[in-house]
Amino acid sequence: MDKFSRRDFIKTSGIVAGGLLLLPCCRYTEQPYRFFSPEEADCIIALSEQIIPHDKYPGATDAGVIYYIDRQLSSVFHYDQQTYRLGIESMQLACNDMHKKLFQDLPVSAQIMVMEEMEAGNLNKYNWPGGNLSSFFNLVLKHTMQAFYGSPIHGGNKDYMSFEMLQIDYPLVIGQNRYNS
Repeated sequence: MDKFSRRDFIKTSGIVAGGLLLLPCCRYTEQPYRFFSPEEADCIIALSEQIIPHDKYPGATDAGVIYYIDRQLSSVFHYDQQTYRLGIESMQLACNDMHKKLFQDLPVSAQIMVMEEMEAGNLNKYNWPGGNLSSFFNLVLKHTMQAFYGSPIHGGNKDYMSFEMLQIDYPLVIGQNRYNS
């Protein structure tokens, strides 16, 4: 039997240990959302896509609006989590009662009709968060606009899409610019 040197042992042990450390990374599948379930995300994607639709310019989905809303709900907007959970559930119940489908499965014309009814406050028989269904709609509207027109560092406006659409320069962030030279 050949001698197994200490150097060979250390080298082999290092390779095995490194492989064991990398193994979890290879098997790890990243969850696409921090706050939303995939079904809730599909609903918000469909809702935000009707707020800022894709036309000759990118829409909400292209700009990553769902990732902004999801990221902010899991951190800064944590106080809106309950509103989103109840709002999505109530909206899906309303869509199921009226159309026998989930919001994201409705044709565009039906999605727009549901959104108009929500904004007008005409779906009051459902358990909307805070008793006011237009407040949920307005919250999603506000967050969608923030995501689309805000800075990409917060998770939305992927590749400065809205800045290109508006033909404005990307903001140059260099601290607080307190001193003029």
